[in-house]
Amino acid sequence: MEKKDTALEVKKALSKGRKKRSGAQSFKKRMNIFWLKIKSFFTGKKSAGKKKKAVKPNEVKVPFGKKLQVVSLNLLGMGALVFIVPYIALVWLDYYTNHGEEIQVPDVCGMTFDKAVNVLESRELTGHVTEYIYCEDADEGQILKQHPEPGSYVKEGRSISFKVNTTVKPRKAFPSVIDNLTYRAAESHIKAAGFVIERVETIDGEQDWVYEVRYEGRSLSNGELVPEGSRITVFVGNGKDSVEEDEPVFDSDYDI
Repeated sequence: MEKKDTALEVKKALSKGRKKRSGAQSFKKRMNIFWLKIKSFFTGKKSAGKKKKAVKPNEVKVPFGKKLQVVSLNLLGMGALVFIVPYIALVWLDYYTNHGEEIQVPDVCGMTFDKAVNVLESRELTGHVTEYIYCEDADEGQILKQHPEPGSYVKEGRSISFKVNTTVKPRKAFPSVIDNLTYRAAESHIKAAGFVIERVETIDGEQDWVYEVRYEGRSLSNGELVPEGSRITVFVGNGKDSVEEDEPVFDSDYDI
């Protein structure tokens, strides 16, 4: 009986020892995993417990020198786009616009339009009319102004604009003064519209009242289109009634 009791005690002691060792190993393992997680959190590295990514059998590792060569070629290509292409564009633009080649504009004021165009064409330039202006002292078709100014430098093929004289006077509406205002008030309106009062004549009527305006012998109406700068004659009242009233005639035989 004593031998059996001793064997049981030994067996129990061994089982307790195994349990203690397994518990200690489990605790140690958990602490080790916990420490690796903390370390990976601060260092950014993956946990050692995870498996490394398997390398594919057909995957070829590119040498560092090859990678450097590819990066260098890409940088050279970018440099070509940034510097070489704009340079080529500028060279082409200078060629297309004849950069540095300019022609001096001749003075064609006072010439007729046809003669001025011939002069410009001899210098690889052209001309066109932008406006007709009436000038009494210039001939019809004579160039009064040009743009750009004489002596300026322009590109080949530039068109020079002209202002050319015309014998047709521009027309303006005659102001509304006839049978509407006194001469003193009408005078400022007439002059502001660009007309010239050549003569003032009086007729029977209300004092200084404008009754009629004539241009080249014919009567004008308010708002009528008349050549600008025309000379007119104004007819105003002299203060006398146009129709004299007959005095009443009394019959001496009539009894009042």
